Amino acid sequence: MSEHFQWTQYFLAMIVLAGLLGLFGLFALAVQRGWLLQQLTGLTRFRPSERRMKITETLVIDPRRRVVILRIDDEERVILMGVQEETVLKAGEAPVEMPPETLTETMTETKADTVTASVEEGKAS
Repeated sequence: MSEHFQWTQYFLAMIVLAGLLGLFGLFALAVQRGWLLQQLTGLTRFRPSERRMKITETLVIDPRRRVVILRIDDEERVILMGVQEETVLKAGEAPVEMPPETLTETMTETKADTVTASVEEGKAS
């Protein structure tokens, strides 16, 4: 009879442990998704949907210096970053970004024009 009693205690302990882990997982998901904070404070967003500042490119010159192209809204700045100071090398209007679909179409058209020009050049000679 005592063996049966111990088996049910272990079974009950496993069920309680699984339930607690499930509740802990739901709590973590609620915190991660922001559901808990939204219910408590009424906030709907934590951060802006699109960031205004982006690092476009970085070039390491040596272990102490690097050049960074920084885009802020519609401006682009080239900054030389060193150990002690940063220097703005160039500031100006940023070039227009092309959507990936347009870029692919432009590259295809350029390749087609190059092939056509090569074929026409071959026929001429």
